[in-house]
Amino acid sequence: MSFTRALIAILLATVLFACAALRPAPPEVQLTGLEITDLSLTHANFLARLQLYNPNGVSLDIKGLRFTLFLNDVRVADGQTAKSLTIPAEQRGEASIRLSSSLFNLYQLTRKLQGQDQIAFRIDGEVTIGGLGILRTTIPLERDGVLPLAGTLNQLRPDTR
Repeated sequence: MSFTRALIAILLATVLFACAALRPAPPEVQLTGLEITDLSLTHANFLARLQLYNPNGVSLDIKGLRFTLFLNDVRVADGQTAKSLTIPAEQRGEASIRLSSSLFNLYQLTRKLQGQDQIAFRIDGEVTIGGLGILRTTIPLERDGVLPLAGTLNQLRPDTR
């Protein structure tokens, strides 16, 4: 009986190792634009434009994208999309996500924008890839960089009228 258990353990380990090896590399994400679409006394709605690069040798079937956006280290908004997107191997794709932010978060952010020409961003989240059941996988997503503080983002600056 111990031989059977050992064989089952080896087969199970092989299957788990094979599944782990099939896990694709996460897409590389770049925030290419952030625009205020609506600004009121209580909140702001943003449209975040993302460019995704698939570094894998096979296409990525993205089922969902969820992330938290930080601007100048202030947690501004959470966003997610339920739209599917397929990115061919070693190609780029684009996605847009609507975000909403509270007045408190905007107040914290505007205090840090005095005299700046650009804004640091950080994205923390996850991307869901694959099909149904065990074929679906969730991969962490992290990216940081800077955006010019121009266009509609100038509305956040305290010194603009």
